[in-house]
Amino acid sequence: MNRKPAGRAVVVTVLLTTALAACGKSESAGSVQVAGGGVTTVRWIYDWTPTSADLPVLKGLAEGWFEEAGVKVATTPGGAIDQLESVGAGNHDMTVGGGVELLVDQARGLPVKSVGLVQPVALGGLVCNPDSGVKDGVPKTLLDRKLATASSDADDVVWQIWRDRNQLTGKVTEVSAEAGPDLLYQGVVDCFPDFLTLAPLEAEKEFGEAPVLVPYSKELGVIGQVLDVNTDFAQKNPQAVRAFVDVYARGMEWAASHQADAVKLMKKTYPDIDEKITAQELKSLAGYWAGGFQRKNGYLSMNDHSWAATVDVLLKGRAIDEAPEMSSVYTTEYLPSTPYLP
Repeated sequence: MNRKPAGRAVVVTVLLTTALAACGKSESAGSVQVAGGGVTTVRWIYDWTPTSADLPVLKGLAEGWFEEAGVKVATTPGGAIDQLESVGAGNHDMTVGGGVELLVDQARGLPVKSVGLVQPVALGGLVCNPDSGVKDGVPKTLLDRKLATASSDADDVVWQIWRDRNQLTGKVTEVSAEAGPDLLYQGVVDCFPDFLTLAPLEAEKEFGEAPVLVPYSKELGVIGQVLDVNTDFAQKNPQAVRAFVDVYARGMEWAASHQADAVKLMKKTYPDIDEKITAQELKSLAGYWAGGFQRKNGYLSMNDHSWAATVDVLLKGRAIDEAPEMSSVYTTEYLPSTPYLP
């Protein structure tokens, strides 16, 4: 789910070959090494900044893993622009974003492909005011409620399909989410769509009690976030993509197994974060990084089955006209030769 409320991010591109150098180097090496000392710049754009989802890249930068693999990383904070469209346009080379968005954008010709599965299950859902009367598992409690939605967001297709399946069409009031989660906190809407990791924690802080969550993406079985690459960049720079994917998977393994240290890295990088909330967010997020397939085959691994339910949902919801050739949707050729196992 893209979360791009206005005013919460400033887009600045920064070369990061020396960033976070004070954090030191790792004694262990990854599975990708570049012969001949060649260096390739990868222009990376986050989907949102800051969240614990940044950690795989932050750790790679802090430890010099990218440099060791012959990659120089230039980053752009996420939030102000559509990162997948930017990658498709060639303004950036790689990003992380929703699998639903990738399928929808590919269907309209965007030259992007998935090179790794970050979240086997999507995290999108509704965060609802605890006093709204909404109950998870009881769709009819949403009747006559006011909900924030984003009709231009590809992920909103998933909400529309879930809404239609549960006979809520025309029976809820839907307003633009452009103003951000303050719509929820100020009582303008009863529910706001977001990732069900950090957003519930922020809502609990605002309301003084846990919000009600409606995980409609999970209920439909759609895929979560994936690593995306510009297909032309990947064709011209396969080793750089392979190196980036390897470091990303390695960073996921480290963050999931060293969560206290990962929170410290977040705090060092983003001094304004709430460490307690970040720790809770990371614990929740890390649980979404691996399903049964990934536990056997490593972080970022995927196969046709990983995408099947999402394709089926989008076909039935008429978000795409025909089932795509899966070889055009994703590739496993850049995954680590030695898997990083959860």
